[in-house]
Amino acid sequence: MIFNTSWFLIFFLFFYLFLWLLPHDRLRFYYLLVCCFIFHYHFAGPAGVTPIIVMAIITYFIALWIAKLPPGPAKTRVLFLGLSVPVLALVFYKYRVLLFTPVVPLTQGVAKDWLTAHVVQVAMPLAISFFTFEFVHYLTDVYHGKGEPVRNPFKFAVFCIFFPSIVSGPIKRFQPFLAQVEEGLPRPPASKALLGLAQVLLGFFKKLVIADNATMMIHLLEKRTDLTFGPVCLLMALLSVRILFDFSGYSDIAIGLGKMIGLDLPANFNFPYIARNITEFWRRWHMSLSSWIRDYIYIPLGGNRVSLARKFINLMVTMFVCGLWHGASWHFGLWGMYHGAGLALHNLWEKSGTGQKWAAWRFSRFLDVAVTNVFVAYGWLLFFYPMDQVVKFTRHLFLI
Repeated sequence: MIFNTSWFLIFFLFFYLFLWLLPHDRLRFYYLLVCCFIFHYHFAGPAGVTPIIVMAIITYFIALWIAKLPPGPAKTRVLFLGLSVPVLALVFYKYRVLLFTPVVPLTQGVAKDWLTAHVVQVAMPLAISFFTFEFVHYLTDVYHGKGEPVRNPFKFAVFCIFFPSIVSGPIKRFQPFLAQVEEGLPRPPASKALLGLAQVLLGFFKKLVIADNATMMIHLLEKRTDLTFGPVCLLMALLSVRILFDFSGYSDIAIGLGKMIGLDLPANFNFPYIARNITEFWRRWHMSLSSWIRDYIYIPLGGNRVSLARKFINLMVTMFVCGLWHGASWHFGLWGMYHGAGLALHNLWEKSGTGQKWAAWRFSRFLDVAVTNVFVAYGWLLFFYPMDQVVKFTRHLFLI
């Protein structure tokens, strides 16, 4: 965790002290930009910073180019050219081993030797997944006229490398974010800074006290060789606690740091474990990600405007991508497809006569929440473990 390193705590202390002392909004803005670069350079190094700078420069100029073109095939081609840069960079740095390792045994001779030598995991630039999502959002929204391209390169740079959100999000949209620094960076009101500090402390409590202790208990359970139904259920519950408080803790720290600086970041979690169904769960869980995959993957695929079979496929593809975004391993994709199937089945159930009668029953909500949590908790086994271990856990659950 970057935020609890001694370097970051000292860095933020001095950064924040001088932020308050600086007298002018524009001066504070440029000071913020310099400190964002220092943060990124420290944790990513030259090898990690360089690809992001190249991606950002290309994205910046492609957006300006898109804005000058009239609607038509040429504009669309430029959009896809721009999108290919962050997407291919993400594939190269994060997924090359996953995609090409299975191909090696199928090749022979020089091709096999070359793949064996080059299909290795390279050092991944810090937060390249978040950069990719934000660049794709930026270019797509400019293409659709949902915002003017950012002509000031310094403002675009702050959007790219704003350090509170650079590591684990939330995934921000450029329009509301940059609207807050239109005339510079105002000194944050004391009330907002205190609210931000409270949210940062809450985030540290979630991460260091709840999530980390749940992780210790999970490791103890994993060492047991006599797992049965009860311990596996406990493992699922602890995984649910761990990932919620770990990830929402990170988000609270990032959002709180943003408030202390004077900038609002989007909310990321809204009590997901009280969701009545899996659709509502995804409206509450990692909301900046779920809204992104809805707007930039699911809707472009056709969304709800297609046949039932096509909608099912769209959900599976969307959630498969969502799963792989979390990590370069097939079990993440399987976890995504598991949730895609859950979303599709819930959609069918919700529209059926039986489902509507069930929803009208006043006690159904409590059972719905319980079923949703069981569904989600089993999914965390798919998220955290390879398939052979999931099969073993599942056998214990069904007392096989």
